[in-house]
Order: sequence, then structure tokens, then C-alpha cells
Amino acid sequence: MKSNRISERGEKGLKITSYTVTILFLLFGTLPLVWLFLTSIMDNESLQSATPKFIPDVPHTLTVTVDFTGAGSGDENFYKKEAMEAIWFPWASFIRNNIGEIIVNGTKDGHQLFRAKATSAQFYVGQMSIVPTRVVNDQVMKLKLPTIAERKLSDFEWYGAELRPAPAPEASSDHELAKLYRDFFVSHDVLAGKITSVEHSRNKLRLFDSFASLQHIAIGKAGDLGFYRYFINSGIVTFTVIIWQLIFAGIGSYALSQLIRSSRLRFWLLMFFLATIMIPGVSVLIPQYILIKNLHLSDSLWAIILPHFAWGFVIFLFKGFFDQLPKELLQAARIDGAGEFKTFLRIVVPMSIPVFTIVAVMTFVPVWNEFMWPYIVTKSPEHWTFPVAMNDMQQTTDRNTIVRPNLISASGVISLIPLLILFMSTQRFVEKGINFTGIKG
Repeated sequence: MKSNRISERGEKGLKITSYTVTILFLLFGTLPLVWLFLTSIMDNESLQSATPKFIPDVPHTLTVTVDFTGAGSGDENFYKKEAMEAIWFPWASFIRNNIGEIIVNGTKDGHQLFRAKATSAQFYVGQMSIVPTRVVNDQVMKLKLPTIAERKLSDFEWYGAELRPAPAPEASSDHELAKLYRDFFVSHDVLAGKITSVEHSRNKLRLFDSFASLQHIAIGKAGDLGFYRYFINSGIVTFTVIIWQLIFAGIGSYALSQLIRSSRLRFWLLMFFLATIMIPGVSVLIPQYILIKNLHLSDSLWAIILPHFAWGFVIFLFKGFFDQLPKELLQAARIDGAGEFKTFLRIVVPMSIPVFTIVAVMTFVPVWNEFMWPYIVTKSPEHWTFPVAMNDMQQTTDRNTIVRPNLISASGVISLIPLLILFMSTQRFVEKGINFTGIKG
């Protein structure tokens, strides 16, 4: 059955154009995010390759068995040194080969003595402090063992006293990297034991080691919480500001909209709040810093939080919404004996969820992403927010740490996660809030 709907001239072309523009907008809008994620899981050689790569290579895993039968006796520290030599020295030589992890099993007389492992998250963070050169000898590793243990740059499990049966020997792999590993110790006679097998595999989990590296980098600066400390600081600052804005700006806007009877006074108060938006933030940085310093709040989270306690734009948003509330409903609450505060809590707040949501979102985004002010007022790493930590990581002067491009991309991906969750969970309320607050596209 044919539709009786009358089509306007050019309607089909307009629809095609609309869909095309929408698809292109989504494509170009998401492409940078996809590329950011892909570069976060690529190895350094792929990122710096002259030929662009778009699909990351799965890192290599080498599982090495070293037999110490006939090598004499030794304590746990001796075998720990041997394990670290079997991991760090060859890895430094094959640093361009996208190794994800090296696992070393030490055996003697049919029993497993230890199991050691280092991942790329640990190796690339500690490379410059453990194996900055290609010098291979026992003395170098003896000096580096305390650093490896302190910074947790390798895992070592000691089974010496348990007499654990050694795993069944596997045939050595014919993979090129396994051959290079065996040849390395043929030319460098540094191990007391004998390499009996080198197995090769690939582990997809090692693609995400760049994210784990962030934690290893931050532990030395921000304490045991490491990179989580920066997240916690940003969360404390952001949610404190949001709660303050919702409570006090909401109450103030309600008073401005519903309680002040003089229209002239309402107008001038609103103009006062809007005038604060016109003052460039950069122009008040110095007076603001002097005030915070005189209050003895510098280098603390309160120094970041306090300047965000009064936003004129939030007053404008709330007032625009409260002006549209039905006066009869508020008057009925007053007739029933409800005070203004009770009316606000029981009547206004439930009806104003959309505007409260949009204020929370519009507060979250700039406070979470703010860099300049936290960078000025905080000096100690334990008080840094996430953007300040990201900046420090990119400009680090620590000669023992090399920040690779994939680590910077990984930190960018992590910083976006809260924003994506926020927008996906509040999108419905944001759309309603935009319709009611007077913001027109």
C-alpha cells in the first residue's frame, strides 16, 4: 500500500546529507580516541616506525629453564642474582624485539629452586637504572639487586627448602628470538647454571603493560598508592566542588528566583554573578595565589578546591530552571505549612534533577581536566591531581626513567575513562536539563 504522505522537494537529499554528516562527525570524533588507545598498547618500535602501523603486535614471552646441577651450593641471594642476570642482560640487548615478559625457572638435581619473572611494565621503567649500558658481569647485577627489590622491578619466588619437583623439560623453541637468547649466553659466560630450554610464546595481556608501568613510575613519587593517588586527589577535588556547587549554588539560585520580590534587585544580583564570568581566570591567578599562601593552604588539596566555590554561570543555570517551576505548586506547599527550606528539599529538588545533573557534569569536566591552578599551588607529588601528574611524566628530568610514548597515551586513556562513564550515565538528564535551563543551540 502506497503511503499518502506528501514529500517535499529535496527532502530525500536533505536526509542523505544529514545522515552522511552525522556518520562523518562520529567517525572523525571517535578516530582520535581509537588511535589514542591503539598507541597505548603498541610497542615503542611500532610507534616510531617509518611505516605507520595500526594493529599492535602481541609481545613475545620467553620461558627459560636454567639447571644449576653441579654448579656448587648457593643461598637465595645467589640464585636471585642469577635469575636477574638471565632476565635483564639479554632483554637490554634485545630491547627492540618487543619482549613482553621473561620467565626463568631455576632447577637443581631434579627440583625447582625458584621462579623469576619480569614484565615489560617493570623492565622499561627500570631499564635506565638497572641496565643503562651493555656491560654484562656479576658485579653489576650484585650492585643492582637492592634497587630491583626496592622498586619491585622483578618477581622472585624461592622454593629452595620445599624440594618442589622440577617441571618436565620442554624442547627449545626454534623461534628467532629464542635462538638469539641462547646465543647471548654463549657469547657472555655470566650464568653459573646451564640453559636447558628456551620456550617462546605470545601473551596478549602484555599488550596492556603500559598501563601497569604508570603505577611503577608513580610509586617512587606518590608513595605506596602510586598512580592511584593522583586519581584519588582528582576525585576528592572534583566531587567536593560538585557537592558544594549543588548545595549552595542551588539554594542561592532558589532564593534569587523565588524569594526576592524586587525584580530590580533580582536583575542586579544576577548581573553581578554573570559579571564574574567575564573576568579572565588568568588575570586573578597572582592575587588568588597570594591569598592562598597567606591562608597557609598552599601545597594542599584545599588550595585547589577553594577557588571553585563560587561560579556565576552555575547560578545562571539554576535560576533559569527555577524560574520555570510552577508557582502554584510552591504556593500550595507554603499553604500546607512547609517552610522555604522544606519546600526546596521536598518539591524543588525532585523536580530539578535534570538541572542538578547538568550542573554536576559541567562542573566535573573543567575541574577534572584543570591543570594550570593545581600546577601552581601544589609542589608535593602526593598532592598532585591527574593532569599535573601527566605533565610531570612527560617532562620528567629523572635520568633513571624514560617515559615512552605508549605510556603517555595510556595515561590519556585512563584520564578519559571517568568522563566517558559520566557522559554515558547522565546523557538522558543532560538533554532534559539543556531543554529547561534556557540554553539554546
